[in-house]
Amino acid sequence: MNVSLIRNRLGALSFLLFSFLPMTGNSSADHTADQILGRWLFPSQGSSVELYRSGDRYFGRVVDVSPVGERQMGLVKDQLIMKNLTFDGRSWTGGELINPKTGNRFGVELSMRDSRTLTASIYKGFRWLSKEYVLTRQTNL
Repeated sequence: MNVSLIRNRLGALSFLLFSFLPMTGNSSADHTADQILGRWLFPSQGSSVELYRSGDRYFGRVVDVSPVGERQMGLVKDQLIMKNLTFDGRSWTGGELINPKTGNRFGVELSMRDSRTLTASIYKGFRWLSKEYVLTRQTNL
């Protein structure tokens, strides 16, 4: 059999195979990235934040405020505290955390330990000089 004939048949077969695969706008990475969506509780403050998506970015707003969170952190319901996070395939990076009490802005990175545990690393300038907070998925709404 002629080599060029084999190439033509393989090319045609490849074209047919790929033309029947479903084409969607959402990739599996989008689905993986969206696993952080929902309400997350800061155990030490008793307050919670809702993580949501707008376009290809992720944001966090305060949804429940405990007296401790209000007094110590300056939390206010519906206040935006995290913005512009993007998913890099493993974690949500490049975002900004806004301290509700002072207005200071910090870098923030989120990583998921498991489906119920999220770690927020907050840093100013250098990621290796960060403070970590553990959030747990809030299930009782």
